[in-house]
Order: sequence, then C-alpha cells, then structure tokens
Amino acid sequence: MSRQRHRRNKAFSLYIWHRYAGLSAALFVIFISITGIALNHTDGLSLKKQHISNSFVLSHYNVQPPTEIIRFTTSEHVITQADDALFINDDTTLAIESTLIGAVAYGEFTLVALTNTLLLIDANNQLIETLDELDGVPATIDKIGLDKQQHVNLLTGTTSLLLSENLSFSAIPLNKNTVWATNTVLSEADKNQVITRYQSKIISIETLILDIHSGRFFGSYGTLLFDLIGVILLFLAFTGIIIWLRQRPKN
Repeated sequence: MSRQRHRRNKAFSLYIWHRYAGLSAALFVIFISITGIALNHTDGLSLKKQHISNSFVLSHYNVQPPTEIIRFTTSEHVITQADDALFINDDTTLAIESTLIGAVAYGEFTLVALTNTLLLIDANNQLIETLDELDGVPATIDKIGLDKQQHVNLLTGTTSLLLSENLSFSAIPLNKNTVWATNTVLSEADKNQVITRYQSKIISIETLILDIHSGRFFGSYGTLLFDLIGVILLFLAFTGIIIWLRQRPKN
C-alpha cells in the first residue's frame, strides 16, 4: 500500500512540474505567436511608419542625440536639420544627405536650400519638387535670399543666380540689396525638443517587435532565454509521454 502511495505521489509531483512548465511555455508561445502575426502584417499595421519615443527603449538601443542642429524660419515654415533628418514644422520629416543652407518664401511655397539641392515645400508641409544639378542648381550653394522684388537669389562662390517663376536659373550681377537667410538661434528648450523628436524617429515599432521576437532585444541573454524555452519544451514532451504511459489503462 505504501509503495502504491509513493508511486502516486511521484506521479503527482511529475504532473505538477509538467503543469507549471506548460504554463511557462504557453506564455512564450502566445508571445511568439502575437509578435509573429504582427510582423506578417507590418504593412497593414504601418509598423514601419510608427516609431518609438520611450526613453528606456531608446537608451537600450544606444540612440545618440544629433551632433548638429540648424534652423531657418520663414513666414509659413520652421525648417530644422538634425544630422540626416529635416523637420518641416511639426509633422513632416525628410531624410537628407547634405547641409541645410537656408529657407525663403517663394510665392505660396517655401524654398529650402541644401548644399546642392533645392526643396519646394507647400502650405501643407509636403515636398512638392526637388531641384538638383540636372535642373541647373549649382553644385555648391553658399547662400539663399530674397531681393527687394522678392525674387530668389542663390550665391555660389562669387556667382549670383536668379530663380525665375518657371524654376530656371540665370546668372546676374551680385545684388547688394539681397537679404540672405540667416539661421535661427535655438534655446535650450528648443534644442531638447529637436533632440527628442530626432531620437523618436530612429527605431520603428517593426524593428522593436522583430528584435523582441528573435531575442536580439535581450542581447546575450536572449540566446539563453531561447535555450531555456527549448529545454522546457523538451521537458514537456518527455514528461507528457511519461504521464500518458502511467495513466493509460493496463488492459
């Protein structure tokens, strides 16, 4: 009788371990399934377009603040560069590869000058057209400004260019009455706001979910975690077989 009771206690103990291991594995499987489904529908959920602003997550990815912040202001737009990001007011972000030189009003639009490119921005903060060397833009733009007639002037070296209404350029004598765009001095509060906005545009939700799903988010511990889950699943398989063998009818 005592031997049967010992076997029952032993089987019950194995069942308890099997149950708790199953609960742990179930949580992991649910987590992997949810993140996997989300990754399969990344376009429909717009996971690439949504970004992380949580300071803990950003510090985990070692996201650094921008090294250079430049701002120019027109009557309609606030144009800010933070390294390779160009912010148009508060709702548009463009990726750029050169330096912001200035911005001026151009009719109902705003003309943004980079080192070798001009960007035409509309009243809705959207990029309408990009002008480069193929459109006559000089290889190096030093300044952009407006003359007394509100015509756009570009300065490249010692050469001055006039931008016509059809977006073509012609060389003109240097106009001493041109008011060149000057950068805006940012307060510490404005700088911190730009830094926060810049950092929050780097890590997308898709990247975060992918790294968590694969275990990369946890670094070296991620590999150990997945190894542990693998051991738990193997334990469930073996204990499940043992419990089944013990509980099946003898006949």
